[in-house]
Amino acid sequence: MSDSSSDAAGCQLPSIQEFCITISLYREYDISKCTHQEIVQFEYFQGAIDAYCLKCKRESVFQAHISDLNALKKAVGSGNVFGQGVSTSSRGLDRTKPPASPHRGIPSSLPDVTQPQEPREISHNDRDFCLEFCCTRDQTHIMRFYFSIRNSKICKVGQYPSLADLHLSSISKYRKLLGKDRYAELARAIGLHAHDVGIGSFVYLRRVFEHLINKAHEVASQETGWDEGAFEIAHMPDKIRLLKNHLPEFMVQNANIYSILSKGIHDLTEDECLDYFATIETGIKLILEDEIARQEWEENIKVITSEIGRITGKIRGV
Repeated sequence: MSDSSSDAAGCQLPSIQEFCITISLYREYDISKCTHQEIVQFEYFQGAIDAYCLKCKRESVFQAHISDLNALKKAVGSGNVFGQGVSTSSRGLDRTKPPASPHRGIPSSLPDVTQPQEPREISHNDRDFCLEFCCTRDQTHIMRFYFSIRNSKICKVGQYPSLADLHLSSISKYRKLLGKDRYAELARAIGLHAHDVGIGSFVYLRRVFEHLINKAHEVASQETGWDEGAFEIAHMPDKIRLLKNHLPEFMVQNANIYSILSKGIHDLTEDECLDYFATIETGIKLILEDEIARQEWEENIKVITSEIGRITGKIRGV
């Protein structure tokens, strides 16, 4: 939720997963209605997130690493006003000592901030802090996310790797399927979103969607009985229905992705497009994954059929 939702009841912070991996820099969220405990659980997050590891070159689980245990203990157990007494601006930056072996969930050596605490004074003091995560495959593979709280609003002000790098690295496998131009458009959509451009990112996602429709149309149009006239005058949902035998099943079942993209280009605000981007991008990726799997299946069928024929001929002495 963006700053426009700050009037809603209760704490409206995104999840750590969303804030770190999908939300672009400098988007502000109101924390004026967040409790002390909710702020502590965010700033001293003890769990894990899923992300693409640039060094492992695959999806991985990243475990939170908290180096400043004294600050955490004071935040949850001393009664001091949170955000005072201990600076957290450099928390997580000291890598002279390797972290303990990461485990998904809450490390037993840390105070459990998920349990109800005694009532304490709520503090929304201006400050900066860093969340650090280690890849569970290799602890030297690190991600850092930098946050700033000003005037009871929090925003992400920096990260490494960048949002664009995280997402661009994860789409390289679609390059062959999409071709140079369409792959560049998918990359451009991700880059625009990373720089807080919502409507523009939807433009390029829609081009990728249309490319898949055009490829399926090229195949279908060669079939006997194909009605090109009906296809030309059909709206996109009907075109998808006509091409259902040549499109990924997920795409056919979620044809309204195109309607959302078109709505975003013509009617939605920048913030609305930014809010919806992660869902639509994931939908596009699922379509591409489905198409890759279909192509691999067809290729395997050809290879195995040919091999079976070869073996059969050899056995029969042909």
